Amino acid sequence: MKTATKLLSSIALLITTILLSSTSSFAQYQNQQEEKPKTPVEIAALQADKYQKDLGLNDGQTFLVDSVLQVNIGGVYSDFERMKKGGVQTQESYRAVQELWLNKTDVAFKKIFTPEQYLKYEKLSGLYSKRMKAEKEKAKLEKEKAKQLEKNKQP
Repeated sequence: MKTATKLLSSIALLITTILLSSTSSFAQYQNQQEEKPKTPVEIAALQADKYQKDLGLNDGQTFLVDSVLQVNIGGVYSDFERMKKGGVQTQESYRAVQELWLNKTDVAFKKIFTPEQYLKYEKLSGLYSKRMKAEKEKAKLEKEKAKQLEKNKQP
């Protein structure tokens, strides 16, 4: 009889533990779902702090980066919202808007960062490999164009 009581007690404890664990997991899931998306200002602040650490920015540079990011992230959000309201929802149009704002950000960062910081930024963001690829492609096209011109000059 004592063995049966111990067994039932163990089963009850196991079931209680499982239920409490499930309830806790569900509560965490609900909290995650209820979290509001970050605002452009919050995103800009987080990103500026990351750049300060990764690139060794001073306080003045960090302030400028945060300001640029606030404006540009807000601009992306505004443009996306305008496109959504206007019924323009193609991937290409969203990419074009995003690319426009990324270019504006990069132009501003190039003015704020030292050449070393900007190079590190390019490498961290993947822009360096894009730029190198574009430069190689441009050199290849120029070389082909020069060959074609040389070929056309020969009688």
